[in-house]
Amino acid sequence: MKRVVALILICALTLISTCINVFAEDMSKHITELTKYNIIKGDPDGNMRLADHLTRAEAVTLIVRMYGFSPETSMAAPANEFSDMEGHWACNAAMIAKGLRVIEENEKIFAPEENIKSEEFIKMIVTLLGYKEVAEQKGGNPVGYLMTASQIGVTKGVSIATGRYITRDNAAKMLFNSFDVPLMVQTVYGENNEYAIMDGKDGRAYQTLRTMFETGE
Repeated sequence: MKRVVALILICALTLISTCINVFAEDMSKHITELTKYNIIKGDPDGNMRLADHLTRAEAVTLIVRMYGFSPETSMAAPANEFSDMEGHWACNAAMIAKGLRVIEENEKIFAPEENIKSEEFIKMIVTLLGYKEVAEQKGGNPVGYLMTASQIGVTKGVSIATGRYITRDNAAKMLFNSFDVPLMVQTVYGENNEYAIMDGKDGRAYQTLRTMFETGE
């Protein structure tokens, strides 16, 4: 009887250990993927500090990396237009983000060391993916962007509380979710702008942030 009980305990412990390992792997999948593409990096000591809040400087750096830029070395950034960014490590990233219209064009003060709120980061992601027009039609900021982010899967599995600062971990999860969202691009310019979702249907190409990384386009 003792051997039977011992065997049952061993099996139970093995099962629990397996479940814990699978859960841990699933939880770290977004980190592994984003690290693979050099989108997220740890601090100088290699710590991800996932429970810390994300600053505005860190946010724009992540956003421009998602688009394939390396803001630390990129020469694509225009001249600095922010009064509080001169000499700041994220100056290039902020100006690239402004060029991508992820930041409002008339914004002159960036406040790089302030923490960024969930809805502010979501607006950046939705804009980067090309869905700004859809979000504006749904009511604009913040409701329209939150609705659009939910519909295209950006906030899947992430608990969002508007008005609160986003953690680095939740930011990474949303970036991971965004990687395979078909991009929306403008196809007609003028009085009647038209847009298309690049989902590979009806003769359209399939294009996501991931395909941009893999093809270099």
